[in-house]
Order: sequence, then structure tokens, then C-alpha cells
Amino acid sequence: MWWRSRRRRLGGMKRLVATVRCIVLLLLAVAGWAYALVLLIALTLVIPFPAASAGRVRLADLGRRLARDWAGAGLPDLPRTPPPVPQRRDDGWYSYGGTLYRSPRIPAWMSRIDHYSDDPEAVREWRWLALTPVTGGLALLLPPALIVLGAVAAATRPWGLLAAAAAVIAALLVAPRSLRWYGRSTRMMLLPSDRAPRPAGRISRAWTATWQLAGLAGLSLAAFGAAALSLVAILLSWGGLLPMVTTTTRPLTGIYRSRARQWFGVDLPSPYRPLPPPPQPEADGSYRVGRGLYDDRDVAISMQRYGWAGRDPATWRDLIWAFGAAVLAPLSFLPSILVALGFFGLTWQPLSWAPWGVPIGLFTGEWITPFYLWYGLEHVHVVPAWIPDWTSLLTGLVIALLGLLLAAPLARLHLWWDRAMLGPTAAAVLAGRVARLHTSRAVTVDAAAAELRRIERDLHDGAQARLIAVGLGLGAVARLIDTDPVRAKQLLTQAQETSATALAELRDLVRGIHPPVLAERGLTDAVRAIALDTPLPVTVDGELPGRLEPAVESAVYFAVCETLANAARVASHVILTMSHRDGRLRMVVTDDGPGGADPARGTGLAGIERRLGAFDGDLTLHSPPGGPTVVIMEVPCALSSPKTSTS
Repeated sequence: MWWRSRRRRLGGMKRLVATVRCIVLLLLAVAGWAYALVLLIALTLVIPFPAASAGRVRLADLGRRLARDWAGAGLPDLPRTPPPVPQRRDDGWYSYGGTLYRSPRIPAWMSRIDHYSDDPEAVREWRWLALTPVTGGLALLLPPALIVLGAVAAATRPWGLLAAAAAVIAALLVAPRSLRWYGRSTRMMLLPSDRAPRPAGRISRAWTATWQLAGLAGLSLAAFGAAALSLVAILLSWGGLLPMVTTTTRPLTGIYRSRARQWFGVDLPSPYRPLPPPPQPEADGSYRVGRGLYDDRDVAISMQRYGWAGRDPATWRDLIWAFGAAVLAPLSFLPSILVALGFFGLTWQPLSWAPWGVPIGLFTGEWITPFYLWYGLEHVHVVPAWIPDWTSLLTGLVIALLGLLLAAPLARLHLWWDRAMLGPTAAAVLAGRVARLHTSRAVTVDAAAAELRRIERDLHDGAQARLIAVGLGLGAVARLIDTDPVRAKQLLTQAQETSATALAELRDLVRGIHPPVLAERGLTDAVRAIALDTPLPVTVDGELPGRLEPAVESAVYFAVCETLANAARVASHVILTMSHRDGRLRMVVTDDGPGGADPARGTGLAGIERRLGAFDGDLTLHSPPGGPTVVIMEVPCALSSPKTSTS
């Protein structure tokens, strides 16, 4: 029947389209494998890393779309959050990481590095790019390889054309199955798993440390180059460019600090002295900097910053650390070099030879051995010629294992040098602590004085005025009680209402100073009470087994109130977790708002930080664009035994 022939023609067309799609996806897999190597190089060089990561995102999204549309893989499009764009401040500067910049280029570059480094899909997508030539590429290679074999067989006689036709038919029959295999493998590698991640094993941790150590080595080499250029600029300018060079190289060191903290959990606090305030004019209009007087304000500021940069020990410690990379960076690259040579060169390369070696041999007639790298080592007399080439598979694994074993001790050596040179000295830590306590003490004194003035104003304008009105009303009652008892009764009722209002205002004032539930029940119940009064659902998790100092309880209580008030404006749900461990109280407030919170934009977070700073507490904010926003408040304090409620 005609419909059967039509169905056969449609089926043949679909198989032909599937074959073409196999070829396209195979080319995409090869391009992805090459791009995976580009990503490793970009990670080492640091500067091209954001651009390379953006290409990785586009390539992975293309792979998801083609695998879904062509191979039937159920892969949804991921909601991608664009990198944050630096916002210009009111004074015309751009802020990033506590540093101001005149141009948005450097803040934009550093924010893109942080954005792509924190991308949860980065490792999964790189693994897909690197492994697809084997996991799905071999299946995709089968249809075009059969067609090539058919073309080669067509030149033989007498059965060449028959063999070619059989090969082409086999390719058309296999193509849909190859696509389905590719779709399943791509879905398995790119679909996020809902299962909890398993703890990393010893080999997995060593593998991760190998490449993270290479990343730190690349950053330190970049700092070495910047330090060398800085030293040349300082010498050629007789020290005049020292402040400018310092502000240019410190952001790179800051990136290194953040990566060391993210990858190895090593905290390297910034030990730099704060920028001094600009000099003020003297009575004669000149500006004094140290022992010098300057008529021009810009010259005075330049001399002031010259002394600030030159007298800061951290400036010279950064230079010493950067020049140390000339020795430590090659050692830190050693594990990754051994793994790359052993696993990817001697072991993985022969195993992945077929997708590219077979087509080259079929088209050119020149067959490249799978062990060509091993023969190269024999040619330069690194490997004796009498050793069989197949031993490269085992030798590569041994070399890679050696690299993995060296990763941990070399990482400890590298991080020891980082702590010694980039971390603050004991004197700097003490000076910074004294400065923070001095600042927090001044802020606390000012806040207490402002609070006293507010209480005085509220008492004067509120309860005091109402009590005076009560007294005047009672005096009028005394005068009218005999002559006009009805009017006297009305005035007495008004005095009673006024006294009740004054009492309510006094209760509100006392509650604003120190809530009764906080004094009677402690911080846990006070936080649960404020959570019930918040105009959005708040889940409170955790409980404190004791009581804190009253001043600490009050500061943390009002800090939580301010945080919940901020969240209520933008979020629909909040999770509040409280705990006390190792002598530190920890309050974590997480909301599902849009994120992008910035303490510098008047969100109240700066006030919370100052309130906690009075007790040497810390506030940490994580608020990426798109959310969620996480506010972590920590205060060092001790717990006493829980007090019994007076109710």
C-alpha cells in the first residue's frame, strides 16, 4: 500500500537525520573536550578565567538543548544568574571587597571571577566537556565510522558496493540508538542530583587538592609578575609610584586570599592599615603631613599616602610573598603536571585514541600508534626502549598516583608560606583588635548617649506631659466637686484615661529599653516571641541551654529584630537558627528574598554590625543576586545556668 511506502520513506529520512545529528554531536563532543583543556589553562592564568567560564556556560547550555531536542534527554534549561554589575556610588567611585575603584572594569572582573567560581554547575559541566568523547562520543562515532568503512569498502572488488551498502544501512539503523545512548549519558552527567552528596573519598580529595593547588600556584605566579613590575616601577620613579602600585596589586592578593579560604579553608585576614583621612588645612592654608607643610592639597595627600604605604609592613610582606612564588609555584604545579602526564598522557590518551585515531587512519592510511607519547619519551631516552609500550597504561597510573600523594604535603607547604607572609602578625592582630574595640566603644558610648536623649525626649513629650495633665485635671476636680459634681466626674474620667495612656507609654518605653520577656524568659523565648510578631512566616530552630549576660542578650535581641524587619520588606519566609558552641553565640537568619543586600546602602546592617561590635561580635553577609540572603551574627560570650521564669 501507498501509506506503507510513505511510512518507510519517513522512517528512512528520520534515520538519515539521526546520522547527521550524530556527526554534529560528535563534533560538539570533540570541541567540548578541547574547551575543557582551555578551561584548565584559563584557571591557571586567572585573567582569562571569566571569559572562558562564560564560554563554558554557553557550550553546556547548547549541549543541554541539543541533547533534549535531538536525543530525547530530559534536561531542563537552567536558570542562569548573570554576573553582578558594579554599581556606581554617589561619590562616583565603584566599591568591591572593601576597596574603591575609579573605573568599573576591575570590580566587574573580580565579581565575575567570584560569580563563576561559586557556580554549582561549574564542576559538573567541566566533567561533561572532558568525558563526553568517551561516555557518549564512542556511540556517536559508530554511524559515521560505518559510513567511512563503507566508502573504503566500495573501492574493493567484487563485493565492494554490496559491502558499502550494508555498512550504510547498518549506520542508518544504529544512528537512533546512538542518539539515545548519548542522551542518557548526557542526562546522567548534566542533570543535578537530588540526593545528598556523598563524603569525598581520599582519592577524590587528593584529586581536588591537586587542581586547587595548581590554581593557587597560578595566582601566586600572577602576583609574582605584578610584584616584579611594581618593583621596577618603584625603582624607576624613586618611590613616587609606591602608593599607586600598592593599590593596584593588593586586589590580586585579595583574590588569592578568597580562593585560599574557599578551597582550603585557610583564613588569611587582610592586615593592611586603614587609609588615613585627608589632611586638614592649617590656619595659614597649608597642609601638614608629618614634619612637612604643603601648599597644594593633592601633593599633601600624595605624600601622606606615600608614607602610609611605605610604613605599612604588609606592603613589603606582600612583595616577599610574591617573590617566593618563583620557588613555590613550580613545586605546587608538580602534582598537576604528574597527574596530567601520567593519567591524561600515558593512560587516558591511549584509551581515548579510537575516536580520533581510527578516522585519521581510515582517511589518510597513516595509522598513529595509541602509545605515541610513550614513544616520544623513548626517543628522548627518558624511557628505555626495551620496555613494552603497553606498560604506559600502568606507568601512567603510578605517576598520577605519585602526583596525588604529593598534593597534600605540597599544599601544606604552600599554605604555611601564605600564613607566614600574608597573615597578620601578632602585633597587627593586637593593634587591629584594639582599634576595633576603641571604635566599638566610641560607637557604644554615642549610642548610649543617643538612647538616653531619646528616653528623655519620650518622657518629656509623652508620659510627663500626660501626668501633668492628670495633675491639672485632678486640681480642677477638687475645685468643682462641690459646685458642679457632674463636670467634676467628667474631668475625673478624663484624668483616669490620661493616666492609663501614660502608663501604656511607659510600658512601651520600658519594652523598647529591655523587653520584659527578654528579662524573664531569656533570649530563646524572646526571639520566638518576636518571630510570632513578624508579618511573615519565621521558622525558629535551635535553643540556648542557658542565659547570657543581659547586655549581650539585649544587643543580640535588637540585632535580630532589625534583621527580621529588613527581611520582612523583601522576603516571604525566614529561617532563624541559634546555637552556642565553643564560647560563641551564633545566630543565622536566612530569607528567600531577591538578594543583593549591601551594608553600604543603608539597609541597617551597618548599625547591626556596630551594635555587635561593642561586644567584639561579627556580622557576615552572603547575599548573591537572586538570593537567598544569609546573615550570620556571632558574639563571643559565656552561658550561665538557665534562670527560672518569674511567671
